[in-house]
Amino acid sequence: MKKTAGYDGIMIGGGHNAMVCAGYLARAGLRILLIERHLEVGGGLDSHENPRVPGFWHNVHSNNHRGLSDLMWYRDLNIAAQGQEYIRLPVSAAMLTRDHRAIVWYANEPERTAASIARFSPRDAETFLRVNKEYAQMAREIFFMELYAPPIPFDKKKSLLERSALGRQYLEWQPHTIQDVATKLFEHDAVRGMVVFMSVIRGYEMDARGMGMVIPAALASGVNTQMSRGSTHRLAHSLNKMIVRAGVDVVEGQAVTRILVDDGRAAGVRVADGGEFCARRFVASSVNPQQTFLDMVGRERLDGDFATKIEGFRYSQTTPLYTLHLALNERLYWKAAEYDPEVNRAFYLIAGLEGLRDLQELYADCRARRLPRALQLLGAQPAVHDPSQAPRGKCTAFFWQIAPGDLAPDEGGKERWEHIREEFLERCYAHLGHYATNLTSANVLDRFGQTPADIERHLPNMVGGDIVCGEMNEHQVLDRRPVPECSQYRTPIAGLYMCGASTHPGGNITGANGYNAAGVICRDLGIEPWWKPADPASHWEALATGAATAGAAAHIPDRAVV
Repeated sequence: MKKTAGYDGIMIGGGHNAMVCAGYLARAGLRILLIERHLEVGGGLDSHENPRVPGFWHNVHSNNHRGLSDLMWYRDLNIAAQGQEYIRLPVSAAMLTRDHRAIVWYANEPERTAASIARFSPRDAETFLRVNKEYAQMAREIFFMELYAPPIPFDKKKSLLERSALGRQYLEWQPHTIQDVATKLFEHDAVRGMVVFMSVIRGYEMDARGMGMVIPAALASGVNTQMSRGSTHRLAHSLNKMIVRAGVDVVEGQAVTRILVDDGRAAGVRVADGGEFCARRFVASSVNPQQTFLDMVGRERLDGDFATKIEGFRYSQTTPLYTLHLALNERLYWKAAEYDPEVNRAFYLIAGLEGLRDLQELYADCRARRLPRALQLLGAQPAVHDPSQAPRGKCTAFFWQIAPGDLAPDEGGKERWEHIREEFLERCYAHLGHYATNLTSANVLDRFGQTPADIERHLPNMVGGDIVCGEMNEHQVLDRRPVPECSQYRTPIAGLYMCGASTHPGGNITGANGYNAAGVICRDLGIEPWWKPADPASHWEALATGAATAGAAAHIPDRAVV
């Protein structure tokens, strides 16, 4: 392959953020090349057909795409026109207790959620409704708005927010930890546990200071559960169609091994077979900072202090997942449905979480890099809600267990997962059997386990199986993610940008990282974005002076994804 010219920009990696970014930039008139190491794009938008029982599709990474079809980039890039469909799930989650009771959390019906909570604690039900109502505007116009914009330095943000009632609501809770806020708001440990767990599973560290605003924002905005019809990978297929139609060239099956730097500026990339592609104006990486800078740029081209910061970027021990996958003759039913029939309509099921104390024990185990002493499975049965994901009348299911990917040396290290895959599967299977009425050998056509080591092997971006590509702690969020020098998606290498999950606002299928990076790149190139990127500072200034209007936040969807 010869050195190839002719591209304005090159995207490294084909995850959803890279494709969102590429779509915006291509429609801005730039000629874009996207390079993906796998033979298919999508990253965590990954679904596989079961080779032992054909017709069963397993979503091996993401499943719940919260409120995604309401987002601005979904509309701007016309993803629905690519054939993409979403199924809204009115019953988001049910937490099943060991004595077969349940708390049921509805997607956008707070009164029904409160009624379920009231069976555990009437006071907590009142608190839930109060927070849901009082913080709804803050969730939309402060919390959500800062997700979909480059992060504002904290001191500047604080000075703006202190001047408005909504801003002060945010700042009231921000200094605290997620678990401390849940403990302050709610009295029943089961309610505390469910509220915290719904944030933990999205990657937020529950004991990190500076994250407390997540809880009131999440309680106020609803869960907004939905799933991609036809499997999770259908969204990757839709995004791929979108970028190709926008004129983006896609190279698959080629890993980028080097970012070419010419006179201090990113000028292209080299791929594994030795071929090189030139970029006239920029290179954007959607992979993690160590891969981007230490491996692809090369430490020798970096300032020493910056390289040390990149080396110190941390990955979470509390987001890697072991997954039990099931192919079923019929869907699972739950013993707790006798307590509340709505349990059988829920998308997510939480089995084994009795309260916040269980999560604190789980965190202790993960931080010590040992296997969890107790299990708190979270899973769903996608084919119940989308029958196309299994043969007629059959069902698929998955259940996640948080467990550290890189086990401690005395626990056998990362390699131990290869030896205990089946043993841990049996443990998860037996645990789930306590909660289901029909988890029997006659009902299970196939089962297999996916370890945190499997996640990292397939997606090296997720070091140790960390599904959010970098711990979400007080030192690695907002204007400090991944490091302050790269928090605006620019990097110390001129013309080199970042746009993946290691940047603000973190992991999950939100498209926010790619959306935000596209706006920065456009403006740096002297191109006025054809869309209307959010401007939080101006909006928060208007809130402070009383000049904000309903139209000023019109780009925020009614169902803000928090």
